[in-house]
Amino acid sequence: MDFEINKHTWVIYELNRESLDRLVKKVVGDEVVCSFGITKYDEQTIYINQEMCKDQKIRTLKHELMHCYIWEMGMYNVPTFNDEMVCDLVASSNNFINEIVERYIKGKKK
Repeated sequence: MDFEINKHTWVIYELNRESLDRLVKKVVGDEVVCSFGITKYDEQTIYINQEMCKDQKIRTLKHELMHCYIWEMGMYNVPTFNDEMVCDLVASSNNFINEIVERYIKGKKK
């Protein structure tokens, strides 16, 4: 599934656990035991573990979409977040994240 934010097109893919673990290890190193998902900014892609239950996929997708949102809002280089920044970020991203998750779930029913 693809979506757009700030005129950039992003794609969400599901991978089996083994493939996702290999991908994550390339990015963060060998300490990974089991991956839920990862956001690849350079590819504008989100990868989700296809072997999780629906509820965990939704939680993981919301988490990865937040990474995407932070990146697209240019806040990836902020060294620390205070409570007010986190609240503003969550409040402003809520509609975006819920819309993408809803489209993702509907697409899975086909």
